[in-house]
Amino acid sequence: MMKLVKKALQRRWSRQSGNGIFARLRRETGGMAAIEFAMIVPIMFFLFVGTIEFSQALTVDRRLTQAASSTADLIARAPNSGLTAAQVDRDLKIVEQLIAPYELERLYVKVVSVIAQGTPGNPSVLTYSVDWSRDNLAGTPHNRGDTFNEIPQGLLVAGESVIFSEATYNYTPLVFNYFIQSAFNMTERFYLKPRNSSCVHLRPINCVTGGTMS
Repeated sequence: MMKLVKKALQRRWSRQSGNGIFARLRRETGGMAAIEFAMIVPIMFFLFVGTIEFSQALTVDRRLTQAASSTADLIARAPNSGLTAAQVDRDLKIVEQLIAPYELERLYVKVVSVIAQGTPGNPSVLTYSVDWSRDNLAGTPHNRGDTFNEIPQGLLVAGESVIFSEATYNYTPLVFNYFIQSAFNMTERFYLKPRNSSCVHLRPINCVTGGTMS
């Protein structure tokens, strides 16, 4: 009799344990979708934001490339008679259209006419000097006669010149500025040789003789 009562109590305890809170939670699957959604949302958010950020940075970089190449090309096409500082400044105005709709204040563009000169006694050793320079702020970033060390080796021979153009944009992330606290510079450079003369005169200075043009 006692054995029967004991078995009945064991079966009842087993049924109660099987219907307990932990057993019910183990069998419950109704909240699985919500948990998975909560885990995926942060990943999808950062992928979405990263795509937007990368697209904007790529667009700015392309516009920067256009600004550097277009200004160098315009100056390199100068006529044999050369250009005045006002004409160079006018040509540099093109960057205002190329960078739009992004902030023009963050853009800095300069063009430099650089002449290669052979070293006396060793013509194969070249030195590079600034003939003239202008920037999009109507300024002169380099003095005439300054040494210019940013010319790739083998680009010029003695007596040749090149128009060097550099465009820099102080880029601030659109969304990630909450994580990246400081802006950083994007830079593009172009080197183009003059089309119509050995060098581009910045009137009234003759770039060949260094004298005053008539």
